[in-house]
Amino acid sequence: MSSPISKSAIDELHTLIPDLKIITPDSPEYEANIDRWFFLSIKRAGAVVFPTSVADTSSILRFTQKHSIPIAAKGGGHGLRGESSTEEGNKIIARGGALWSEVYAEAEKFDLAPVGGICPDVGVGGFVLHGGYGFLSSAHGLGVDNMLEVEVVLADGSVVCASDSENQDLFWAMKGAGGCFGIVTEFVLKGHEQKNEVWTGKMIFPKTTLKVVVEMGNRILERENKGNAVMGHFWGYSTESEEVMLAIIPFYNGPQNEAEEFFAPLLELNPIVNKAKMVPFSQSGDSATVAGKWRKLSVARSMITPMNADFLEERLNEFEEFLQKVPDAREQSIVGFEIMGTRALTSVKQNETAFADRGNHTTVRIIPIYLNEDNYEVCKKWCFEMERKFQMEFEQRQKDPLLDETTRSSTGVYLNYDGFGLSAKTIFGVNYERLVELKKKYDPQNVFKNCVDLL
Repeated sequence: MSSPISKSAIDELHTLIPDLKIITPDSPEYEANIDRWFFLSIKRAGAVVFPTSVADTSSILRFTQKHSIPIAAKGGGHGLRGESSTEEGNKIIARGGALWSEVYAEAEKFDLAPVGGICPDVGVGGFVLHGGYGFLSSAHGLGVDNMLEVEVVLADGSVVCASDSENQDLFWAMKGAGGCFGIVTEFVLKGHEQKNEVWTGKMIFPKTTLKVVVEMGNRILERENKGNAVMGHFWGYSTESEEVMLAIIPFYNGPQNEAEEFFAPLLELNPIVNKAKMVPFSQSGDSATVAGKWRKLSVARSMITPMNADFLEERLNEFEEFLQKVPDAREQSIVGFEIMGTRALTSVKQNETAFADRGNHTTVRIIPIYLNEDNYEVCKKWCFEMERKFQMEFEQRQKDPLLDETTRSSTGVYLNYDGFGLSAKTIFGVNYERLVELKKKYDPQNVFKNCVDLL
């Protein structure tokens, strides 16, 4: 809600829902409640409200429609585009607004785990509704592939359930483009048996080990990966050595001896730092929140397997040159790769869900982080230049006549990592036209357009 909201309208909303917590721009908590992980997503909302039930959410949507007030839903606040749990059998029920840290802790009591965010402070909603890559994706696919049912409040305030047996067309759209269709107040997710601890922890290597790290990543991306392994691979600047280093976060869902055998090529490099150990699954992630008032930009593309080590070495050198040019960006900026087995996620066809970024590839994130606002343009320029090179490499390799159909039809972009508002056609690719038709059916007034504008 970017426009001022009159006191009479606020009073009317209080009358409609007497116990509703409403924060206005003159409230002491206002700044903290409009803060977001991505600074360009911060909007000066006319008010921030905290519904505690489905009925509250429905009433608020009807109220905003009556007064023509724009509305946006927030989960964990990690969205880039400006937009608790109980156990039931092998199903996990997560309420709207839940964070993965809450879900993991509760599910663990029943020896279960969902396909959820690697960062525990990420919200369930944005993760699941727009794709969802996690530590269990190598074995079980994307978050959307593990969504069994959702309770949705539509733009007109009506409450519906969507699943494979009810409102199937809406359910299809919710699995990849959910933020464009309504506010989810309840998720029913698959729970996967997770009795054992997992092996994970940060390792640090010099940049000279890049080719070995890339080879390790390609091993994980290979289709014969049985789903136990995932690897995070990040480039960042070390203020101690004053050079770019490689931070690796290996993950193995199995015994330590198996993990160390699988990741032996990394361990044999004698990492400068090695914090890998056995931990409960609920403690396997790491926070994505950067302390302080850092300014962040973010774009993302994909790399088709096998990743090209020579290409990446060129990009690594360019990253180091950028940091030398912009010292303000050295401390926190990263280029990161989320590497997981693709067998499970490519077992679902590109048009079986609205999510259109399936393929035998890995996701690449380019995130310059800086303090001085005067560096915005130079950071943005570098960000786009780096993105363009990854995009060109991806599109060139998509032309390979021997490439599988799923990868050839992939968009190569992930909605949750798009920080500059790519078009709906670019994001949803082969599924775009069907989504537009469903948007006209379920949200003809285009109320939910902050995520992606389909109309």
